[in-house]
Amino acid sequence: MPMRTFKHTVTPADTAVSLGSGDLEVLATPRLITWCESAAFELCLPQTDADRTTVGTFVKLEHSKGSPVGAQVTVSCAQPISDGRRLVCFITVTDAEGETIASGEVHRALVDRERFMSKCRPVG
Repeated sequence: MPMRTFKHTVTPADTAVSLGSGDLEVLATPRLITWCESAAFELCLPQTDADRTTVGTFVKLEHSKGSPVGAQVTVSCAQPISDGRRLVCFITVTDAEGETIASGEVHRALVDRERFMSKCRPVG
């Protein structure tokens, strides 16, 4: 399955301490999820048009190894598999040594932009 890669360097702003998800200076799982969702969004773009986009609906990710500040991280995302309304991207994340630090999948729903936004009313 062809994969597209996205490279990131862990900064202090990406740590569990900074994001409030832990008390260690390592890559925070919420930041890793953001990187994975961003990769999936990029790969899903060719399946949209001016009237449609994709929105994240489900993330399943096992974050199995820590990455300190300065670490190089590569998010590899497979081309999406479509079931008509939903796109599924399989993700593998590796460190500079090629060791897997996370793996999982990201689901994105194909939506009509205008219809979707019409259901999102401001609060207050």
